[in-house]
Amino acid sequence: MKAKKTSIKHLDSVPRHSWEGPQDLDVEERGLYTEHLDGEQYDFIFAPKPETGRLIVFFSGDARRSKFEPPVFQRWSWASKFPASCLYFSDPALYHHSNLGLAWYAGNNHGDYLEHIAKITRSIVQRMGTAHGQVFSYGSSGGGFAALRFARYFKGLRVIAINPQTDLWAYPVKWTNRLARACYDAKTLGDVPVDQQYKFSALDPAVLHGARGIFLGQNEQDRDHYEKHFEPFNDYVESLGLRDRLTSRVFSDASGHAGAENQETFDEIIGFLKAPEPEAKE
Repeated sequence: MKAKKTSIKHLDSVPRHSWEGPQDLDVEERGLYTEHLDGEQYDFIFAPKPETGRLIVFFSGDARRSKFEPPVFQRWSWASKFPASCLYFSDPALYHHSNLGLAWYAGNNHGDYLEHIAKITRSIVQRMGTAHGQVFSYGSSGGGFAALRFARYFKGLRVIAINPQTDLWAYPVKWTNRLARACYDAKTLGDVPVDQQYKFSALDPAVLHGARGIFLGQNEQDRDHYEKHFEPFNDYVESLGLRDRLTSRVFSDASGHAGAENQETFDEIIGFLKAPEPEAKE
């Protein structure tokens, strides 16, 4: 399966709306919404299936800027496959530099984008009447990192992350330095103020305690992520005594890191979506 990305130039058929709050949401029709707040632009697509009683919040990975212009949405073409309403967020950081394609939704010195995205999501959940335990996040690679960290702000979330980075300190500095420069006016992640560095790792008690359940899928032929991100995350969950919250699945695809979830893994994800709501734990 291909987890394709879609950018603004391919979304002419999607109605566009300004967003000032949940009263602007059309709960019956798909739409692309834009909010301007404190110098940032938040773009999201809503694709409704209200009869399912579920909502999935999607995050995107690297968007090569020679091919994509913001906003960018990953798995948009998969919306019909999911037994849920789908909410796709683009990373606001992409507007801040023309060569920035990957910023992990990690915000800047003024805040964390995921915190505001959680606020938007809660208002949509309330508008739709979706049960809190029927909200999921979903992403791969850098989007998987954001899907995991989203649990810090959306308590009771169920997370689906495929081939994710789980700790930016273990990622090549070529890319993390680009984030540091574009979003934090710093040379490296280490030069970012210490009180902002929590945004660079999903190895975080607030993430694990915020998530009601996590489905972590990893391509075993993506050895770099398997060894530097997948295994350390599993070990971290174990160290917190929260193993019962984590479902880890390994699949095999010759495409390596670009290899999205195969059909067998995707079928298991659908089962994860449809499973009864697990009991919330502290």
